[in-house]
Amino acid sequence: MRYRVVSLLGMLVICTWSACSTSTESNLGVIIRVGDRSITGKDITRIVKFTSIENGIPLSVVWASINGLVNKIVDDSLILEYGKDKGIRLDEIELERAIQDIMRDYPEDSFKETLLTRCIEYNEWKQRLGEQLLIRKIVGERTESIGTISYEAIRSYYEQRRGEFSHPPRVKFIHVIANSRSDAEAVLSRLKGGEDMEKMVQGFSLNHGIQGDCGMNWYTKDMLPQGLAEAAFSLPVGQISPIIKTPYGFHLIKVVERELAGSKDLLEVMGEIEETLLSKDRERYYTRWLDELRKTYPVTVNYTLLDTIRTMNEDH
Repeated sequence: MRYRVVSLLGMLVICTWSACSTSTESNLGVIIRVGDRSITGKDITRIVKFTSIENGIPLSVVWASINGLVNKIVDDSLILEYGKDKGIRLDEIELERAIQDIMRDYPEDSFKETLLTRCIEYNEWKQRLGEQLLIRKIVGERTESIGTISYEAIRSYYEQRRGEFSHPPRVKFIHVIANSRSDAEAVLSRLKGGEDMEKMVQGFSLNHGIQGDCGMNWYTKDMLPQGLAEAAFSLPVGQISPIIKTPYGFHLIKVVERELAGSKDLLEVMGEIEETLLSKDRERYYTRWLDELRKTYPVTVNYTLLDTIRTMNEDH
């Protein structure tokens, strides 16, 4: 869970600007203006600092790529302006639910201490997280109308890139796992007595503490613990293994199918291809939408002042 928190802290640097100056404040030092939103030189300096801290990147490197960061600030500002005009809001319940999910595995107050070590106050972090979640919500509502991908498009993509959908040697097996050797021995005795392993698993006739899997999924060696992998890739198809002990329990398997390295068939990868094509459609739609927003909301960037501030910071 700590990785997730670091990632969300990293998101903070993207949206830190969004609580910056408003149009009612002085224009002095304003570098970016998007609709009613203003971002000053002080704001930019702080964003760069956060970006450096959260990503472990030297300040000089962040300043060297400041134009890319400015573009991101402009894009997010456009989205927030659109959301404000359309009445799209993030309610407190949504925000609190996200915060609780992040903090769930942290002892009391330790999460806030983590923030403080990064020079970030909790209330500020909460505000920025809310803004980032709101951006996601706005984008989600705007792109939800994107249609489904046709079977023809999926098949065409697969045929053109069949070589990309390869797999290493793999195996399917019916699987029983028990917590104790005695339980595994009892299952093995039933199998030796003539019971069908697949019917045993499908019929839920296993005792409490014994789990079963019908063998519908493919496994490669790197997906299995060592002892189980050795048995699965050496046992003759249709034969029941002896009891196999791993750190996860006591296993019995029956190999039902095994394949050499080869290509996955279309049915296996349809979902993956559909998501890839949908992602590309969303990206194209998102780019066109941002272009439309730039025509709707005035955007100005004072690159001369930005360059001055960048030079001043690089000299320190």
